[in-house]
Amino acid sequence: MDTITALIFVVTLAVANSIAAFLLWRVHRNLRGLAQVSVGYLILAVGFVLLGVRVPMVIIIANTAMVVAIAIVTEGMLVLAGGRPLRWLAPVLAVLTPLLWALMLWLEPEDVSIRVAAASLIYAALYGRLLWGTLRYGGRFSAARTCMTISLSIHICVLMARMVTALVHPDPNFVFSAAVQPWFMLEGAVMMNLTFYSVMMMVGTRMDEDLKERTHSLMAEQRMHGQLRQFLSMLGHELRTPLAIIDRSAELSLELLDRPRGPVAQRLDTIRTSVERARNLMDNLLTAERAELAAIHGDLVDITQVVRDLMRVLGQKYTEGRIQAVLPTKAPFVRGDREMLAVAIGNLLDNALKFSPANQPVHITVNDASMVDITVRDSGIGVPVQQIDQIGQRFFRAGNARAIPGTGLGLSIVKAVVDRHHGRLVLNNRPEGGTVVTVTLPRQPLPCPGDGHPIHGFNVKAVIKANSDRERRLSDGSSAF
Repeated sequence: MDTITALIFVVTLAVANSIAAFLLWRVHRNLRGLAQVSVGYLILAVGFVLLGVRVPMVIIIANTAMVVAIAIVTEGMLVLAGGRPLRWLAPVLAVLTPLLWALMLWLEPEDVSIRVAAASLIYAALYGRLLWGTLRYGGRFSAARTCMTISLSIHICVLMARMVTALVHPDPNFVFSAAVQPWFMLEGAVMMNLTFYSVMMMVGTRMDEDLKERTHSLMAEQRMHGQLRQFLSMLGHELRTPLAIIDRSAELSLELLDRPRGPVAQRLDTIRTSVERARNLMDNLLTAERAELAAIHGDLVDITQVVRDLMRVLGQKYTEGRIQAVLPTKAPFVRGDREMLAVAIGNLLDNALKFSPANQPVHITVNDASMVDITVRDSGIGVPVQQIDQIGQRFFRAGNARAIPGTGLGLSIVKAVVDRHHGRLVLNNRPEGGTVVTVTLPRQPLPCPGDGHPIHGFNVKAVIKANSDRERRLSDGSSAF
């Protein structure tokens, strides 16, 4: 084996290891140490290339690159194993190594044995630190620790033997001869390959540990969400009962008093109003939590039917005809939770009606294109420009809306529902006054009308029948949402 062939092999291997470590680091940024290993192997390849040039200045640069590269690689492997790096080590060696080599070249320019001995001793110290760190921190990497321990131990012994040979052999250039140098490079390449293989095993172990940890965290989060949903359901039930009793008692008191005096009637009305406000706040809070926690069902939802249902329900609360709708002739479908979508669109309409003059209509438009756009426009008080970015935060109310009763939860519920349906919420002020709010949702394409085939597990005829059932319930006075 000649020296040039061995050098080319070692350089190629170092570059390949650098690329592999870099790609792993790009995919798994949380694996600390891989970036250092990648950089170290690249510098090592440069150092091997420069070793073939026997010019004093290049000799200094080459040996400095080799020492710094090995320091970076070993510290990166140590970090990957869970140890603490010496961050000052590589910078200090980058300063001291050229000074030491310049001094040796100045004192003994023809004697390479002292330089070989110095390099071997430094390499052995760096690899020895990695060996110590592997034995101390690599307990969870049993196979990788065994492989790295064996390869590092053999390489340290080879380095020490090389140092002794360079000092005691009568020919100072013996270690650079064709009988020794190629085999030393080959042994170094084998050691490099084994240690990098150990790094890959450590990466695999770390990824397996991370996956198990994330799985446990996800299961714990799911259990917590389940307990929270149960708690919210129980809380809603337990609070509604006493509130209903208080409200009914106040109502009966008004009925039982033959001639209630003004202050008594006023206090009873205040009790009922306070109960109603508490009930509304509780319902809004529970709805907000449901919007954050509830799993989104993959039903096919006809947005135009949802809007029609909401117009009927809100028509009982506000003056009939105040909501003016522009709906497409062909019903657009989205995939999601119908009840939560109804709550979100209902909140948009309710806000628009509440903050607009009683004689001004509210316009809702549904556009069916590549996405489904639901736009609500009003002629109300608008939103201060500097506060638009805060709209959607829980309990936040714009400065010009605080005189009107509210909880600050309506738009936060809308935003949570839209986010869970992979949609987008945009709010802007209208130049002529009022606001325009647009909800954009992914559109679900439908097959040809009347074929009745399931779409990803859902049947169009079943959806149409469900809408008809809702129409019948609405005619009976049932609530749409």
